Amino acid sequence: MKKQLHPADKAYLIRRAFYLLLLVAVWAMPFALAQRSAIRRSVGKPGGALSRVPEVPQLTTARLGAHIMLAPAPPSAPQTVLYDQYDNAGTDVTASATFTDFPTSGADLADDFVVPTGQTWNVQSIDADGAYFFGAGPAIDWNVFFYADNAGFPGAQVYSTTHQPVQQNGSTFTVNLPSPAVLSAGTYWVEIQANMTFGTHGEWGWSNRTVTSYNAAAWRNPGGGLGACPSWSRRGATCGTDPSEPDQMYRLNGTTNRAQLGNISTRAFVQTGDNVMIGGFIVQGTTPKRVIIRAIGPELGAPPYNVPGALADPTLELHDGSGALIASNDNWQTTIIGGIITNNQVSDIQNSRHAPGDARESAIIADLPAGNYTAIVRGVNSTTGVALAEVYDLSSGTNSILDNISTRAFVQTGNNVMIGGFIVQGTTPKRVIIRAIGPELGQYGVPNPLADPTLELHDGTGALISRNDNWQTTIIGGIITHDQVQEIQNSGHAPGDPRESAIIADLPAGNYTAIVRGVNNTVGVALVEVYDLH
Repeated sequence: MKKQLHPADKAYLIRRAFYLLLLVAVWAMPFALAQRSAIRRSVGKPGGALSRVPEVPQLTTARLGAHIMLAPAPPSAPQTVLYDQYDNAGTDVTASATFTDFPTSGADLADDFVVPTGQTWNVQSIDADGAYFFGAGPAIDWNVFFYADNAGFPGAQVYSTTHQPVQQNGSTFTVNLPSPAVLSAGTYWVEIQANMTFGTHGEWGWSNRTVTSYNAAAWRNPGGGLGACPSWSRRGATCGTDPSEPDQMYRLNGTTNRAQLGNISTRAFVQTGDNVMIGGFIVQGTTPKRVIIRAIGPELGAPPYNVPGALADPTLELHDGSGALIASNDNWQTTIIGGIITNNQVSDIQNSRHAPGDARESAIIADLPAGNYTAIVRGVNSTTGVALAEVYDLSSGTNSILDNISTRAFVQTGNNVMIGGFIVQGTTPKRVIIRAIGPELGQYGVPNPLADPTLELHDGTGALISRNDNWQTTIIGGIITHDQVQEIQNSGHAPGDPRESAIIADLPAGNYTAIVRGVNNTVGVALVEVYDLH
């Protein structure tokens, strides 16, 4: 005969089993946090493919690659990108969060950067790539910290702001600082951290990067609840979280005290033979300058620009100072390997925030040492039309700069005059000379040089701020308040023909446009140039 349990004993055993299960569940949550300081990112919505509270430690789920990331929008002038690690995306994210329900399980994650000698940065925002996991978020609010360097790890805190809102665009999380972080020359570490409630919203992780700039990222769990790295340690090598992806993906935006020329562009009518568009620029400094060079056509013909006769399919070549072809592209979504291009660039172009808007347009990313470079824009199969040649500085925080810039093209009339754009970056004015060259080109065998070029300079609002026709006669008005002939001669960049035009200007940070036309609607090949007079 089967023995029957007394009802009181049975109830006691049921209650005991329930309490045991509850104890295991509560114990498992921080243990899961400890084991999941890094997690592979899901292809769907961040957090969507993951169990909010894993029953067992989970190290990986589905892969999320750089192809779905939305790169941050460019900062508005006078802000510029001060430092950029938005490239070489890994497949994992690493936890950087505090938890209201597990206060000892909070994690700090920081990565380092260098403010070059002679510069002071005013950091005004940070973009970080990341994802929610073990929950769909959102975070309650966000913290940003900057630390001085201490023997290759974060040291004394030099700036902090807590409980700030975030702007999310896809996998990019942007925190605008309530006051700038002012950083003089030196090595620093930056931390971005989400404040979370794990039980309802999960965690946030900062995307890993497959290459290291300066030191590898540092991580810590100061409360000790995760059982690993209570003080700053190498995230990968010491804490054991994704050593193959040693750094983090982020970008610092703001201003610098060093005025310099930034992004440059020229719009002109591209013909064939000697009348294709040829852009030149100089890199100066001791470290390579990372740039993206673009050839834009179809976008110009589409709304909102609606430029008539846009070049349907532009190609792009990059040559070094010797004239050697070092890179080329036709359709930016297909990388042409060769010269200095050794790997597929599509993801890097997407992450640069300067991906062309049409698949037929061309782009090249290059890390260029000091020297002279030439970009040539043509139409596929000798087609013609209006195109835009552009060079964007992707590393304005380095000690290398884009210096003198120029573009040669065929100047027509109406919408097909030559329009050159450039940006001045920094907190102090930049002294430049802008030139429109025509007759001189005939000395170099260029056919059909523009006989008498005129020059206009417009500011970012479109207002005309100065103009010239024949550099030996100054036109007073706008920002030009006195005769400039002697200054132009002393600059070392006086044009070689009196019919050519020049303007010297001290320009504060902002966007500027130089327009070159022919007197009396004449046409021909001309050169528009901007020289940095330091």
